[in-house]
Amino acid sequence: MYHSILTLRSVGASQREIARALRISKTTVNKYLTKPEAAGEIDSCRRAGRSQFSVATDYISTRLLQKPKLRASRLYQEVISRYPEITSKERAFRNFIRKIKDDLPKDNRRFFSVIETDPGRQVQVDMGEEDIDLISGKRVKIHFAAFVLSFSRQLFVHCQLRHYKTDDFIEAHRQAFQFFEGVAEEYVYDQTKLVALHEKYREVIFNERFHQFALKAGFHPIVCEGYDPQSKGKVERAIQEVQQGFLYGRVFADLPDVRMQAMMWLEKFNGRLHAVTHQVPQKMWNEEKSLLKKIPEFFIERQSRMADKTGLISYKGNKYSVPMVFQQRSVFVSENEEMLMIYDPASSKVIASHQIPLGKGLMIKQSIHYRDISIEVKELTSRVRAGLEGFQDGHIVVERLVRENPHIARDQLNALRKMLDSFEDSTWEASIPIILRVPHIKATLIEKVLQTTLRQDAFNKAIADGDSAPVKESPIQRSLNDYMEVLHHD
Repeated sequence: MYHSILTLRSVGASQREIARALRISKTTVNKYLTKPEAAGEIDSCRRAGRSQFSVATDYISTRLLQKPKLRASRLYQEVISRYPEITSKERAFRNFIRKIKDDLPKDNRRFFSVIETDPGRQVQVDMGEEDIDLISGKRVKIHFAAFVLSFSRQLFVHCQLRHYKTDDFIEAHRQAFQFFEGVAEEYVYDQTKLVALHEKYREVIFNERFHQFALKAGFHPIVCEGYDPQSKGKVERAIQEVQQGFLYGRVFADLPDVRMQAMMWLEKFNGRLHAVTHQVPQKMWNEEKSLLKKIPEFFIERQSRMADKTGLISYKGNKYSVPMVFQQRSVFVSENEEMLMIYDPASSKVIASHQIPLGKGLMIKQSIHYRDISIEVKELTSRVRAGLEGFQDGHIVVERLVRENPHIARDQLNALRKMLDSFEDSTWEASIPIILRVPHIKATLIEKVLQTTLRQDAFNKAIADGDSAPVKESPIQRSLNDYMEVLHHD
């Protein structure tokens, strides 16, 4: 400042012109011009410290985006009431907000409050999509909805294979309520038809079905202005994290596998140190959830619980066991006729059920939950492999079946064991070479090959025993290889 004043003075600028150019008072210009050069040099070398108003930067920026003409005196009163630790005076505040105003957009577009981070107040919602690879070699498009609590930055993601319709979007909200264990006051959206059918002059015509859902759930939906990503910047960033940090580059078996891996990824993602808040979202959410509204009774179908490292969850004063694979993972629970039902969040399948006791402080366990399922799969693999050892390359069929279907290996092996009892050895001998030709072995495909081989054998036997040839154009006359070519392309 000191050298700027001297420079402008040296080119003939008046005190008034200098004050206008540097946006300071004429009195300040006069003070520096009359200051001895030595004293001016010393003062100009003082390093500026951090302003007390820095803690309110986000709030000040938001208010100025909303109300660009808001007077500094009124904004100062709002800031000191909101941040009582600030003791600096109004003049220092005016200097502080000058740079903020210079950095704000110069157009006349209105912005919604996006930096409001009061606990329990806001959830930002957005949708995205990404192509993923399946173990079968196919590529499919995953559509997902992301929900971010603005205060804690706790993230929830709902995934499905089709475009979202209103019912799908409502179901995603239900699951988000259960994941967050409550409902925020307001939810912020893009201008999507799932929420608002039409908007003009900021008059919003809501999707009636979704609006009724919002009223019943007890939250206020807010629709952003078009082309305004700043209005929900937190979830915009989360969309990129889901696309690039979770879905991109991974291989999945099917939709349930996507949802299961999503829950595992969320546990790690929400447990990281957030780059902006410098806090762990999971820990902040543990404090924030007490300020969320209770989920309405008619929405409470399942509640979220976290299993500890011993495979126990807490529910109404008691502890209940879950299978070993769900240790330190989230599960859903609900009561049904004095029974506690526990669900896998990814597939919604029941993974355990317990009788709810009358007392408190009890521990209810099932011994089967502490049996390593991987051992069961190994035992089953050995048993099925022994059944196919009599056939050339039979063991390869078993190995590929387990390797190519890791998340459903037990069910696949059980199906194969039943087929060993259902089909003759000759059918297996003829089918195994064909089974090994397909790119991805599944129990259903093995069954189709066996059935086709059996029909072909019956047809050949009928031809050998009969005197008349079949009709030339009959489909049954086709070679078994023709059918396998179709399966191969599938």
